Amino acid sequence: KVILVGAGPGDPELLTLKAVRALQSADVVLYDDLVSPGVLDFARREAEKLDVGKRGYRFSPEQPTITAKLVALAAAGKTVVRLKGGDPAIFGRATEEVEALQAARLDFEIIPGVTAASGAAASLRASLTERDLARRVQFVTAHGRDGALPEDIDWRALADPKATTVVYMGVRTMRELTGRLLDAGLDPSTPAVLVDRATW
Repeated sequence: KVILVGAGPGDPELLTLKAVRALQSADVVLYDDLVSPGVLDFARREAEKLDVGKRGYRFSPEQPTITAKLVALAAAGKTVVRLKGGDPAIFGRATEEVEALQAARLDFEIIPGVTAASGAAASLRASLTERDLARRVQFVTAHGRDGALPEDIDWRALADPKATTVVYMGVRTMRELTGRLLDAGLDPSTPAVLVDRATW
């Protein structure tokens, strides 16, 4: 069986009870680079822990390699936890892994986690929504499959002054991103915050 587990934004105490139980049942844990060491401490002592994290500017395993490893380990009868930073279903490549597991007819489960946006807001003692200011929250990735800013972004929606916009993986493309937002009408005085390793 494979269990896709959301590790949350960093603080181990933000793990769900279900996530902790999954980690304590694992034979193997494949973990992302954004998973804090304290989260890994919840894994069963005997579990094999494999770093499969992707990080810019250094060698990282390709997604097909990670997916193949998940399938092979589960097919060999192992209980595998795929530990992902934040929530697996929010820019966590969960779909690719789920499709491979379904194709191999392997049992799997998804355990959600606290996403980085919620963790960052809590750390800042702020709300992602305000009754008179932000009527919705939108999550967007600033990092496409090729590492560049995606071209299919709805820039007018992103520049909406009545929305809180959360940009994931935006450091490398920040200059272009902010330029496109300003071109789409975003007020240059719009408050913004840059968060790295939320809740660590």
